[in-house]
Amino acid sequence: MFRRKKQTIALLAACSVFLTFSLAGCGSQSNQSSSQGSQKEEITFVNWASAEESSRPYINQVIQDFETQNPNITVKSVPIAISDIANQLTTMTTGGSAPDIAQININEGVTLANMGILTQTDSLVPKDYASDSTFKKSWDLGAVNGKHYGMPWTPQPQGFYYNKKLMQEAGLDPNNPPKTWDEFMKAMDTARQKLPKEDLIIGLDTTVRTIGLDQQWPIMRSFGVNPVDGNKVQVNTPEMVNYATWLRKMVTGGYTLPGKKFGEFRPIAAQHHLLFMIDEPQFKGILQSLDKNLTDEAFYQEWGVSALPAGIDGKHYSAPDDHHLILFKDSKHQEAAMKFAEFLINSEQSAKGYNAKIGVLPATKIGFDQYQDVFGDPVRATFIKDVIPSVVSLPVGPNLPKISTEIMTGVQQIITTNDPIPTILNNMQTKLEGIVNGK
Repeated sequence: MFRRKKQTIALLAACSVFLTFSLAGCGSQSNQSSSQGSQKEEITFVNWASAEESSRPYINQVIQDFETQNPNITVKSVPIAISDIANQLTTMTTGGSAPDIAQININEGVTLANMGILTQTDSLVPKDYASDSTFKKSWDLGAVNGKHYGMPWTPQPQGFYYNKKLMQEAGLDPNNPPKTWDEFMKAMDTARQKLPKEDLIIGLDTTVRTIGLDQQWPIMRSFGVNPVDGNKVQVNTPEMVNYATWLRKMVTGGYTLPGKKFGEFRPIAAQHHLLFMIDEPQFKGILQSLDKNLTDEAFYQEWGVSALPAGIDGKHYSAPDDHHLILFKDSKHQEAAMKFAEFLINSEQSAKGYNAKIGVLPATKIGFDQYQDVFGDPVRATFIKDVIPSVVSLPVGPNLPKISTEIMTGVQQIITTNDPIPTILNNMQTKLEGIVNGK
């Protein structure tokens, strides 16, 4: 589709063969060669990075760096809150004013792909990027019927953080976090008995929203439950009863606080009153922003991270909250938009100036290997090695918002009422069957 783009892809593929070249260097060469003699273009980039105070200066600098290297392309950044971006993109596209490129959560990206408004990207990305054994899971999260529509920008799986100091105070081995779910539950019981009440044992997001399900999903899978798999619904099961019983205990027993977003547990962690947390790579950076005295050395002395404890089937699970880049079919500047996407994904300026600054993972393993000075810390190294391989997808697609609402509404009933758990689960089963069967 893009003649010059094919040249860029070939050059990037050569990078993976000849390690003397860097991805950023290759990107610079292709930018210079394809920009010469072309007309001035403006591309529209819809994103929430520029809407949030914590990331705005970094994404603005990356855009400026791109424009410096590509003087014939101007990027118009359109900031939209993460909670509104999917609806706004749908409105813009149906109204005939589709942007050229956008940042999107994977779940919403798949929904937009199912609407037929996105550009398929299989032929546009380097082969080494698409086949990378470590990051292929993030790439495949943007697939619909075997075709890819999203390009990973910031992989965001969930890891298991543990407070070493509180573990020691609770009589647990701070250098030996729970490896299995049984060990995990025993450790929580021990800690609840020994730690003061102001210390929470675990931060659990139980809110009625998709990101709430993001955190609960790997826990359900650890109990042996796959609540919705295609058209198959299985929540009125003994395994789900065990999960629900455990969750109710976490609230009634004072292990966690009910109805909290997982972001609301981060200040508690920064105040040194949270033992366990299921969170994303930027947990470290967020705690450091909340506690200016928390140096890297102090963080690693207090906190460790691993894959979530293995479930009853012996497998580790993590849910992704990855951010992808998407291109729009109606864009009149697709080549320029793809060049910008390449820069966000591959360039040193973006990797070090954005991903590293906001505390997330690089877009590719090559970027991780190449920029060890910023990505080789213990947290991100653990996410690359142990957490990403454990990622399992939620039931992404147009029904995910409804599915999330029904499951998390049931979760709220479990933790806020004394209603019989089997009754709650049977009701959830009926409603979910109606959703997946189009009723």
